[in-house]
Amino acid sequence: MSIRGSAINEPPAHSPLAGAAFGALAALIWGGFPAITKLSLAGNGLDAWDVTALRFGVAGVLLLPLFARRGLGGLRVFPALFLACGAGAPYVLLTAGGLAFAPAGHMGVIAPSSMLLCSTLGSAWILKNPLTRSHIAGVVAMMLGLAALGWDGLANHGELTWLGDTMFALGGLLWASYTIGSRVWRVEPLHATALVGVLSMVLYLPGYAWFAGGDLAAAPWREIVIQGVFQGVLSAVVALLLYTRAVAILGAARGAVFAALVPTFSLLIAVPLLHELPTRLQLAGVVLVTAGMMFALGLEDPAKWRALPRPAALR
Repeated sequence: MSIRGSAINEPPAHSPLAGAAFGALAALIWGGFPAITKLSLAGNGLDAWDVTALRFGVAGVLLLPLFARRGLGGLRVFPALFLACGAGAPYVLLTAGGLAFAPAGHMGVIAPSSMLLCSTLGSAWILKNPLTRSHIAGVVAMMLGLAALGWDGLANHGELTWLGDTMFALGGLLWASYTIGSRVWRVEPLHATALVGVLSMVLYLPGYAWFAGGDLAAAPWREIVIQGVFQGVLSAVVALLLYTRAVAILGAARGAVFAALVPTFSLLIAVPLLHELPTRLQLAGVVLVTAGMMFALGLEDPAKWRALPRPAALR
């Protein structure tokens, strides 16, 4: 009698606990992006241009073998460049640059919620996906949360906080264009990551080296190593692999829960690293944004994501 795929033979790496661990680690890495990036920027060792160079210099080299094997994968040049623009150097320059004006906690909430907000509306417009009541409720909640964060910036932080918040929102818009584009052209996540990493390296690094390469050479080596490992290895590659594995084990709906945790993780990580204590408006904004993300992702009904895929279907 075959018991293949039964619970007794299920490998540990395929267990729900392992899937939850993979998803939580991915959310933790993405949630740490604002605080860890700002930590180096605040020390005057690096700026947004340097962080972008480190991210795609390291990630581009790591992903080069995959890109060499698959190339553009049937994509034309314009779609490939479009994806590289959405999730590549322009996105990192906007989000990392905005940290010079606004708290890291703002970025951790505004960028992902703006991305999901624009993706939801863009999918309805471009992909003709119907807007359900759940989607509309999510859009409204996210907009209220963003409004609370904007008011918090005006009331409790520097006069240029609005500029940083705007840069975060534009970064979210860019990532939303990448998300929708990858669906329109049906690009697999790992292949899309390789395209973004390698094309960003090829297009960004030569100009950076010509105009500002000397600044990176003069930066403290400790900051270079920290940002190179975090940006190029953990954030650009490892987090995606962890999240993809979590989705494979838990299913797309349950895996999406961890994406909704990124704003909360960002706010929490900023407290010990940057001593950014959240205000009441920030906390209200996080609650509204997280609730909105849950509705926009269709997670408001636990029945939709309670069931796990059968282990036999895992690969």
